Order: sequence, then structure tokens, then C-alpha cells
Amino acid sequence: MKFSYNWLQELTGWRGTPEKLADFLTRGVFEVESIAKVGRDWALDTKILPNRVADASGHAGLVREILALSTKGKALKARGRIKSGQLREHTKKKAASVLTVRIENADDCPRYTARVLEGVKIGPSPEWLRERLETCGLQSINNVVDAANYAMLETGQPMHIFDYEALKTGKESARASKKGAEKKSIIVRRARAGEKLAALDGQTYALSPDILVIADDMEPLAIAGIKGGQYSGVHDGTTMLILESANFDPVIIHRASRSLRLRTDASYRFEHGLDRNQTVEAADALASLIGRVAGGTVLSGVVDVYPVKARPRTILFRPEQASAVIGAALPEVFYKKALTGIGCAVKEAAKGWMVTPPTVRRDLGIEEDLIEEAARLYGYENIAAVRPVLNIAAPQPNDALAYEETARDIFVSAGFTEHEAYEFTGEKELTDFGLDIKDAVALENPTSPETAYLLTRPVIKYVLAARDNLKNFDTVRLFGFAKSFTLGNERTHIALAVALNGGDGKDAFYQAKGAVDHLLEALGISDHWYDDAVADAGRGADAIFHPQRVADIKIGDTRIGRIGEIHPAVGERIKARERIAAAEVFYDVLWPLVEREAEFRPVGKCPAIVRDLALVVPERTRMADVVNAMEGAGGPLLIDTDLFDEFQDETMRATDEKSFAFHCAFQSPERTLTDGEIDRLMVAITAACEENGWTIR
Repeated sequence: MKFSYNWLQELTGWRGTPEKLADFLTRGVFEVESIAKVGRDWALDTKILPNRVADASGHAGLVREILALSTKGKALKARGRIKSGQLREHTKKKAASVLTVRIENADDCPRYTARVLEGVKIGPSPEWLRERLETCGLQSINNVVDAANYAMLETGQPMHIFDYEALKTGKESARASKKGAEKKSIIVRRARAGEKLAALDGQTYALSPDILVIADDMEPLAIAGIKGGQYSGVHDGTTMLILESANFDPVIIHRASRSLRLRTDASYRFEHGLDRNQTVEAADALASLIGRVAGGTVLSGVVDVYPVKARPRTILFRPEQASAVIGAALPEVFYKKALTGIGCAVKEAAKGWMVTPPTVRRDLGIEEDLIEEAARLYGYENIAAVRPVLNIAAPQPNDALAYEETARDIFVSAGFTEHEAYEFTGEKELTDFGLDIKDAVALENPTSPETAYLLTRPVIKYVLAARDNLKNFDTVRLFGFAKSFTLGNERTHIALAVALNGGDGKDAFYQAKGAVDHLLEALGISDHWYDDAVADAGRGADAIFHPQRVADIKIGDTRIGRIGEIHPAVGERIKARERIAAAEVFYDVLWPLVEREAEFRPVGKCPAIVRDLALVVPERTRMADVVNAMEGAGGPLLIDTDLFDEFQDETMRATDEKSFAFHCAFQSPERTLTDGEIDRLMVAITAACEENGWTIR
């Protein structure tokens, strides 16, 4: 946004060079990005922050900042300033006698102020006015239009001018005119379907009901806050003017500007939000300037429709709190001077000061905003650097976080890759996995149907990710921590998914099981087991798993999760090319069961000896029961029993039997075991199995 150096100098009495003023502004409030010589002036291209457009997009606003940052604090100089006190009004003829204003929706237009002038003479602008506009990047049109642009550049309030005679009247206005003086109407409304406007830029714009327009009784005159129309614009023969100074809803202006692909100086200011209380002052300033450069008479009074008034807010400000936040003990007299310097009213209160910012400072809403302003005006460079005070006490241990990091290390060491699950899902995704949406938490305003619900089962995201990655890799092993959300419940899961190209699904299952075993054993949990008597598998909320290839993961009698192969019907619906194994562990149930104390043993110096054992057992036999029997017979020298195969052929299926195959590892911490010792232990293990009715293969 460009500002005139000469103009700012006139209003503030600045005595330095343009470069010094640019540096002063950059250090204190807004960055001046460049300085360019324009004729006898300099243009300061200044980066006005979006939250300061309301008060600082005009020269008067930047002048307030310069004076607040300096120690002078003097009032604006009269020279070069539009002053409403210069306004000379018609003693008898009132604006309200010739013009009415109606706003159809106060939310669209909280305030509309109009002044009427007659007897103006359109012509070229004086040289000083043309120079000011050129410095600020605007082209001179004529004295009246240039005056409107000049007033906007000073006050920050965009204004528009209509040719009064161009306004058309309807039947009601015509009847009213017969009874007295001619009276025309300004209507602020939404555009009607099919309406068009030939604008001042020579383009014709198709309007829609999402666009706000300024209209007379018959048709639109202008696109509100953006661009005026041709037929109501000022031309050489214009003698009677309507000055518009209004306030519009920023959202409507922004959307209209984007839909029409039409961006103007006015639309930029309106879409950032302006102060409703400055419209009358700005209209008076423009009227006085037009009287100065184009002559004419101002009709007395304004036509001001103000249905939604902007009230100033009052904020509690505590000097002690401000000093604590800033990190410097600033005197109270400075705080008061700083706040009053930016236009705030300060009143003593029991707990501090009650500060009322001007309504034009829309960025000041809470105490921290006032503290930030005080620190800025004091100067960040004047605040001494202080080393931070650190609390060197040991933090409270966070077991959940510590075990989570441990689990990550364990899975990565087992060849798994961490995956971040998207915590939103859609109805199709849930139904593909046989899940009911009745327990899902629905979003009020989802961005798409695929993100309409919060995720109820994180494991489904890992299954889908494994399916997708299998297109590029032969082996996919994924894990991650994710939250599940159901009505009235939220919990953290560890989810795993394993998929292999060209496999029968068993290897994927055993890899997932091995990872779970590795995790639990590393956490010091030795009494975990797998309960394959899962009554609800394959239906209801657990239709995700195959009913015959699923087990609950338990520690003692506590269920901490589930592991299994994805149901074939689910695989078909999600178009999975291979069988996928998955596991989910309820982390919030798991970590409280982990013992903090761990027993460390040295790595065995003597070699371990592995023997394999295959058994035929009844189909309902639990693998954990077999392992318990084997380890009880094997004694302390049997250090590990690992299931590596589960088999069932047609013959076994007919007799309701299945086969387990185990790796049995034997090791002594003191010596190397002999074959004879291992043979005797295997005989004992075999006998224990046969006592339970299990057959050795």
C-alpha cells in the first residue's frame, strides 16, 4: 500500500529524510518495502498488516502511528488535512428531502451514510491533487472522482459518488415526487438472478444473489464495495451528487470479489473489515473537499441508516501483569501515555485500569493485545535480554509416553514401518469393513463424505494402507498409534497390518503375532496368551476378522486387543489382492499392566539348541494350553517355545483336529547342553503332551 512522504510530512512535521521515516516505520509498526521517487514526492510502499487495515490504510491512520511512536504526541496539523469543520451546508434544503436509503438486510450492510451536493462543476483536478494520487498509484479522472479517492487515501474509508439525476424512480417514488420535491431512493440489497451491471471499467458483470448491490427503484447502480456502474457514474454534465460512505459485511465483499474476479482498492479495504463509526466523518471530509475543488452546495444533514451499531469494548488492563509479560518493569505513566496515544480511554479501576480502545482499532480485543501495543511503543530493542529461568527439577515420569517410545523402537527393530492414520472416515469405508455407523461421531460440517465421521477402528486405515503399498512392495509391515472415537468414548490403539505378495496369509499372521509377542516380552509381560475362542468374531462390530482365524490377546484374564486375518468378504469389498493380517492393542489398557521394574540377564555364553515338535490336537484346543504344558515339562532349560506353523488338511477337518508346530529352544547359562540331555527333556515334553490326549506327528 503506497503512502505519500510529503503528505505524511505535512501532517506530522517530520523533519527527517524519506529513508529515515521508512526506517522509523519499519522498526515501530509496519515494514516499508520500498521507496520510489515520484515527481516532487516519494512513495513509501508500506506493508499494512491485515488486522490493521481498518485503522491504518489511510494517511491519517499512519500519522497516528508516527505520533504515537514519537515523544511529541501533538495533534495533526491543519495544513494538507481535510477538515470537516470547513463544511458549508445549505441553510434550508435538506438531504433527506431529496433522498431515501433502505437496507434490506442489516447483516449485509450495518451502516449506510449519504450526503447530497448540488451545483458542482466537473473538470480537471488541481495539480496538487493529481500529484498526490499519482504518488499513491492512482490515476486522475476528474475533480470529483479524484476527491473521493483522495478522501479514501486519507481516512481509509472507501467512498463512491453517484449522479443524482441518473437514478430512476419507481411508482412509489414518482407519487411522492408529485406531492413535493423530487425524491429518489438508494436501496442496498442482494442482486437478483439474471441481473447484470455495465461497470465503470467497461466490463459487464453477471450478478447473482450472493452479490450485494447498490440499486435505485429499477436496477443496480453499483456492486457494493467493489465497482460502480456506468449509467450512474459522474460525467461532464453532472451537477448533483450523492456521496456514499458505507460499511459492508467483509465476507460478502470478499466472496463477490473472488467470484467476479474483480479486486479494487475499495474491495481490499472492505473485505478486511472497517469501522462503522467513521462513515459520517469520512462523508463530511469528502463533501468539504468537493466543495473546495468543484464548487457546489452541500445539502444540510446526512441520510444515515445505522441499524447495527458498533459499541466500543472495555478491557481490564493490569500494569503489573503487563510488566510480567513484557519482561521489563515499565512505569505506569508510560502505559497510560502509550494507551492514550493510540486513542484509548483509560479509567482507574479496583484491579487495574479499564481501557476502552476506539472502535477503529478492531485488533484490540483482549488484555494481551494492549500489552503487545505497549511493548511495541516502548520499543522491543529497549527491553533488556534476560536469561530464562529454568526449572532443573526432574520432571514427573510419563509412563504412557515412555512405553510408547519403547514400543516404536521394538516394532522398527522387527522390520515394521510407522504409519500415521487419518482420524476421519466415511460411511462407505465403515460399511466396507462391516462396521456400523450408529456408534460413530459425526462431524457437523465435514469437508467431504469421506471425512464425515471420526475414526472408530484405526486398524482399518492400516489395512487399507497395507493393501495400497502392496502394489509397490512384496512385503508390507505397518504399525502406528492412533485414537478411536465412539459416542462417549475415546481410546488409544496400537495397530498393525501385515501383507505379503504371493502368500497364503499364514506368514502374514505369524509375523503380526511375532511382533505382538516381541512387544509384550520386551515390556516384561510374560503371562500373555491368545484366546481363539472368540464368539463375536465375523459378525457385528468384529465383522472385520475371519471367524476361524482370530484370537483375543490377553494378559491373565484381561483382554488387551485382538489379532487375526481380515475377513474374506472385507478383502473382496476393499479389493485386496492378498490376504492381510492385522492386530489392534488397546494401549490405554496395556501400559498400566506393564511392570516398571525389569530383570536384566546377561546374554548366554553357551549356545542354544533348537528342536522341533509337531502335535495333532482337537480343533478347539488353545495354543496357550499346549505351550504351558510343554514349558512345565521342559523346566528352566526350555527358554523359548515358538509356534511357527498351524496346519489343517481335509482329513483333520473331518475329525475336528488341527496341527501345531513349535520351535523348542534349550539353553543353560553355565554349560553347553549335550544331545542326551536334550533327548531326555524332549521325552518329558512328549509325555506331557500325550497325557493331555495330543498326538505327536
